[in-house]
Amino acid sequence: MKTYKRIVAVMFVLALILPAMSVGAQGVRSAIFTLPPLLPNPVAVGGEIVFDLDLSIANIEPGLSGVDIYLEYDGTKVAFAEVLPDFFGASSVRVNELVTCPDGDGTCVHLVLAGTPQVTKESMLARLSFKAMAKGDACFSVAKSELVDANGFQVEHTLPAQQCVVIDDPDPNKMTGMVLKQGAPANPNPGGGTLSCSSVTVNGVSFITDNTGNFIVNDMPLPAGTYALRAIYPGYLASEKTITITAGSVSLIDVGTTTLRGGDVNSDSQINILDVGLITGKFGQTGLAVGSVFSDCSVTDEPADINDDGQINISDLAITAGNWSASTTVWP
Repeated sequence: MKTYKRIVAVMFVLALILPAMSVGAQGVRSAIFTLPPLLPNPVAVGGEIVFDLDLSIANIEPGLSGVDIYLEYDGTKVAFAEVLPDFFGASSVRVNELVTCPDGDGTCVHLVLAGTPQVTKESMLARLSFKAMAKGDACFSVAKSELVDANGFQVEHTLPAQQCVVIDDPDPNKMTGMVLKQGAPANPNPGGGTLSCSSVTVNGVSFITDNTGNFIVNDMPLPAGTYALRAIYPGYLASEKTITITAGSVSLIDVGTTTLRGGDVNSDSQINILDVGLITGKFGQTGLAVGSVFSDCSVTDEPADINDDGQINISDLAITAGNWSASTTVWP
């Protein structure tokens, strides 16, 4: 009798455990959409916004077989480019179209997918591509969705949170470089001349070097194209260079360093006896104006004072003689 009772007790316990084990083995039925944070963020006007709409399902019996979803976006900020469905594989039915959202407000990508029933799967449902068209916040959200199993019954699911990206003007290209002057600043330098006030023109637009000879172009549009650079300073030969900016290049373009060659006193782009004559005619003068001392570069130098030290002496003559017959130089 005791043995019988034990058997009944064990069977009763098994009756309680086995259904629980069966449910546990089967797992919890779930379906969750995921829309990851959008990158890059911010994105430049004209840039591309590409993101995946993911779907994770578990224990959907007899298998998830269809998806009908509306993804809403602001058509004034972005333009739809492409959708690449994936979840049901190559044999799936795929329909996507641009429509007014179900609530009658906004633009939606309407995506319909159907295919081989999937019981448990975590995968990209679709990869979507948009082009950023205007400045502002561009947000994406699921306006309406429907999941059905292989019997055509509804599958409850969780929707993703709205994701937004900031669209802004692209960072303008910036150009930087350095212009040195042969023999300047002089040593000793009673006139206090510096490396500032050399004029650099970029396609005819002028910029001025600072005390270290550096210049930067940051307030002039520099789209892809060819740019002619020319650096000048009184008493020196000009230095010239042509560069090409390609689309997608780095935003900071360093054009390098050039050293202006001294001795072109009469600004005719060559150094000869005429320049030597002008220097010797003023030889020994002191207390001359030095333009590079003034922050606004408003004072014009005496061009015969080649090294910008406020006096005309043997240094100026030596620099000029050393560059005899030279002409406009090429910026390295």
